[in-house]
Amino acid sequence: MSIVIALVAGLLGAAIGFAGGLLIATPLATVIPVSSFEGAAGTFAVLIGLIGGATGFLLAAMLTLRYQGGHRGLLAIGGRTAAILIGLAILAAIGIQIRLASIEHFPGANPQMQFEVRLPANAGIAELKGIDFEMQAGSQRSGGLLRDDWLRHDGDQPVIGGLVPLYTRTSQRMLVVSLPDAPRLIFNIKLAATPRASKTFGDWHRVDFLDDRKPDSQPRKPGKSEGYEIRYFVPE
Repeated sequence: MSIVIALVAGLLGAAIGFAGGLLIATPLATVIPVSSFEGAAGTFAVLIGLIGGATGFLLAAMLTLRYQGGHRGLLAIGGRTAAILIGLAILAAIGIQIRLASIEHFPGANPQMQFEVRLPANAGIAELKGIDFEMQAGSQRSGGLLRDDWLRHDGDQPVIGGLVPLYTRTSQRMLVVSLPDAPRLIFNIKLAATPRASKTFGDWHRVDFLDDRKPDSQPRKPGKSEGYEIRYFVPE
């Protein structure tokens, strides 16, 4: 119980120390002096505030352990203070992970998914015209790009290669592939909301739905002869 009380006291001491650090930072900046160029004075004030907050936390926690918890030895007080700091670090790490998981978009650079679409045997693909990709992730829509070496053959099956950026953190993704003289292909992309990077393609997956692009038509399951497949990975 004394550790919980010391933690609360430490947080209160940190708030008081941070505020006190900000108060003395302005006159201290004129004595040193600190330039105001490009926000240097503001950065200095925050730094002093953080030092004050850390000092306030440690003093409040250790004094509470000493006088409220009845711990006399330096080792006993220091060990319990260290336990409090470790607990705070764990809570902060959990909070950061929860916050990152709740952010819809990726922080920093967006990952890219590289993919290959394998067509049925002897399917006719000779030019780029009419080929298009769209990643659907919630309300987000993003287009794909073909690779420079966009067409190769796996035996008698044409394989089209491309990539698409992943803007939204979600496990509900569909890649819609439009090809000339063919149904629109709808692939359910089985990646985690935050996909794990890899060095190579995964297994081939058969197309989930086909859209015949006719008025009032609905996506349908592929027939036995409609062997469109996809494989993909997120590069490291």
